[in-house]
Amino acid sequence: MASNSIDAFAQQDALLQRQCAALVNRDSIKVLVTDSGLGGLSVCAAIDSLATSSGRYSHVQLVFANALPDSGSGYNRMKSLDEKVKVFNDALNGMVAAFHPDIILIACNTLSVVYPSTAFSHAATIPVIGIVSMGVDLITEELQRHPGSRVIVFGTETTIGAGTHQRLLLERGVPPDQIVVQACSGLAGEIERDARGSRVEDAINRYVGEAIGKAMPLKGSVTGALCCTHYGYAASLFHSAIARRTEGEVTILDPNMRMARLLFPATQKSVHALPRVIVQVVSRAVITHEEIQSIGSLLQPVSERTAAALKAYELRRDLFPYIHE
Repeated sequence: MASNSIDAFAQQDALLQRQCAALVNRDSIKVLVTDSGLGGLSVCAAIDSLATSSGRYSHVQLVFANALPDSGSGYNRMKSLDEKVKVFNDALNGMVAAFHPDIILIACNTLSVVYPSTAFSHAATIPVIGIVSMGVDLITEELQRHPGSRVIVFGTETTIGAGTHQRLLLERGVPPDQIVVQACSGLAGEIERDARGSRVEDAINRYVGEAIGKAMPLKGSVTGALCCTHYGYAASLFHSAIARRTEGEVTILDPNMRMARLLFPATQKSVHALPRVIVQVVSRAVITHEEIQSIGSLLQPVSERTAAALKAYELRRDLFPYIHE
């Protein structure tokens, strides 16, 4: 992706965030959260928690629509960017036709870097907000607080391969020797299957070790940026793995909560004592019992509604068309 495309990416995201600010003045809102898997359910759960505690809206309808086209057909396994763009474009069209949301939150770094290349992005009539710029904002703020800190950007192969986070940080004046990028192949899938399992811990230790090796010599504080919505489920493991390899202060950044707070600005007052919140989970791909157990157990403390919606998810094979290439 060329630099001018990165500029356009950042400008469009900033514009859309300003546009969606108008939504906070509404009494009710329908929010569609999407991801290439189940990581974005953490954003959905956080929105439910904020909607309930803030009383900002009288009625919030939350739809989590899984953009994964089929089991075993993840975006990182697709052969080309063109294929990823086509599948996600079809997914967005299908989701809008089915649910007519007021706003779409792309709670996925992989799909956020794919989105600007879709035809949908040029014709959208509602705000569509990607999570990449929020992660870059968090990283920038942290490096301003700790100017000499190193940041390790952890992400999927597609996210890291696109280089969007790194280039946006460079454009903001972050020195290149402060940025380390690390692709974590297969980690999101392992987290979905068993977030508390030894395979997840082993993979994180391996990827953190690779990243630290790139950053040598490593001195001072280290910031780990979890630029995949799945990784927030394993934030403590990332922290421990980094802390074992450095004597400096370790900070873990998870953009998921910042995305959730987008619709709940601190300046807005509570106006509804008993807001009505509905959560729905829909997927074209089958969600296995193991995935429901793994992710559901992590969602439960934050949002019982979201955990229950995952357990009772609706399988919709007609959500959008897909032919495996």
